[in-house]
Amino acid sequence: MSRAGRAALLVALAVLAGATGLALGWMVRSGGQPAAGSPASDAVPRPRVAGDFALLDTTGGTVRWADIRGRWQLVFFGFTHCPEACPTTLANASRALDDPALAGRDLRVLFISVDPDRDRPEVVGRYVGRFGPRVTGLTSDLAGEPAGLASAAAAFGVFFEKMPALADGDYMVNHTATLFLLGPTDEILETLPYGATATEIADAVKRHL
Repeated sequence: MSRAGRAALLVALAVLAGATGLALGWMVRSGGQPAAGSPASDAVPRPRVAGDFALLDTTGGTVRWADIRGRWQLVFFGFTHCPEACPTTLANASRALDDPALAGRDLRVLFISVDPDRDRPEVVGRYVGRFGPRVTGLTSDLAGEPAGLASAAAAFGVFFEKMPALADGDYMVNHTATLFLLGPTDEILETLPYGATATEIADAVKRHL
């Protein structure tokens, strides 16, 4: 299939995704976490991101979860070649931070790549730069610490799977398309499914501030 033909196919699949919640390149999974608009009851212990793992920031420096935990953040796992779910989620999350009630808060969006073969630090840096200064990115160094991404995904209960390559060598990655809202105690306060609008994301954050 030509590149133009493949692009047309991805557009068609993206349209289908609006009805089904699934498309080539991503997988919507809640992992049993509270749904958007339905925060967990105070009487029910919320899941917490536990353990530690090491990833690379956009300059190639090693960052451990212990170094960046303990703050308000919206965390999303994806990849830079993602056709729709990733850019849509990051754009909506970035716009959510423009809400007047959140503009002055120490709150960020953290993007973690599940495609380290293509998403080197500089690639992730250019990608997250499209979404504003409060969006940061991490990737993994397969040669240096192959367990980093697997440990990060396990800590959040995230699924990802590299799909077989096409004839031209291109490929997609299926992955959980959930946006995680974390507070200073590293509890997962809410999970927001793919398709949550900027207003819905902002409202979810404000429910917990």
